[in-house]
Amino acid sequence: MKKKFIGFLVLASFLLMFNTASYASGTDENTEKSTAELLESVMDDFGLFSFQIGRTDPTITIGMDQTKSESKLREYLDDNLSEEAKKKYEIYIFKEDIDKLKQEHQKSLQE
Repeated sequence: MKKKFIGFLVLASFLLMFNTASYASGTDENTEKSTAELLESVMDDFGLFSFQIGRTDPTITIGMDQTKSESKLREYLDDNLSEEAKKKYEIYIFKEDIDKLKQEHQKSLQE
């Protein structure tokens, strides 16, 4: 009787740990997916030309047109990102001249 009870406790603890680990990884994927969808939906509005969401390094790196407002983008992200994403990720924004990037892209296509 004691062996069965101990076996049950060991099995229950393994199942609980597995369930917790599965839930945690699923939550991370959902957070990343919803964050990516949010950024994709406003690429034209804020002049975004790229973004990257880090998995091992919890950062969101955003490239935007230098003529657009970084403060408005940060305000939008603060209002619309989930609380979990705000806690998890640090946001880095860099600005570039979009026309210069287009010219560089055209040169690379010609080569």
